[in-house]
Amino acid sequence: MSSAGRGKKFPPVYPSSFEYAREHDESKLYLESRQLNMDCKNAIEKAIGEHYDYDRSSLDSRRAVLEVAENFGYDRMLHVLAGTIQSMGNDGRISRATKEWARTVIIPGGIQANREMVITRSHPGLVDMFVKAARHEHLLRQPLKAADIKAEAAQILKLLQAPAEPNSPNGTHYMAQVSPDFLARAKTKDHDRLMAMLPFSTLTLSTLNGHKGVFALVHREEARNRPLRLRSPRAQKPSIKEQLAGNSVPSGQPAKARDKGAR
Repeated sequence: MSSAGRGKKFPPVYPSSFEYAREHDESKLYLESRQLNMDCKNAIEKAIGEHYDYDRSSLDSRRAVLEVAENFGYDRMLHVLAGTIQSMGNDGRISRATKEWARTVIIPGGIQANREMVITRSHPGLVDMFVKAARHEHLLRQPLKAADIKAEAAQILKLLQAPAEPNSPNGTHYMAQVSPDFLARAKTKDHDRLMAMLPFSTLTLSTLNGHKGVFALVHREEARNRPLRLRSPRAQKPSIKEQLAGNSVPSGQPAKARDKGAR
């Protein structure tokens, strides 16, 4: 069984062809999964239609995705979407990234044997938008890997090292925004590993009034030409959750302890 973001359980996508199912007395499982694929296809078309604003020519793709995922889960929804994209061949209205992703998904028996799950009543451009939103929402529900944390730390380090002068509102710190996607996926241990990789003794993370998001802050007097720390030091800084618990710092003013020595 596979689970959606909220822990709800869904019947799994049958992983083999009808021939295999018949030979192994699993025809019922195959047919039930096939029907759910069709139902999911219909739900996607319905959600796209209901969440498309014709006056503004815009699709609320996130709401549409969450609506379908709530009833079918991400595994089946992405399975149906991948099969649909595979059936579209070289359609120029589908992005290259979406086509490349779809090719990585195996459709047992091939898409010709599963034509009933192909989305046909929605514009390909809207399907592409729906796929992008579905993949993103699914990603946010996946645990972070070591490579993900390292990549986030490297990006923050790059942003902190780029400015020639302090770029915080009050000019006392260098600042870089932490990726919202990282924050959405990260557990406390992931926060700690991120902090441990960044090689700064004055490093803190904070919200800033007037600025959306969470920022890494390093005092202007600390040297920034250091590589990532790939081994965790013995003493670790408080996690992001602990630092941000109930604190929103006025614009340009990191928390009290963080501004010690600032002039």
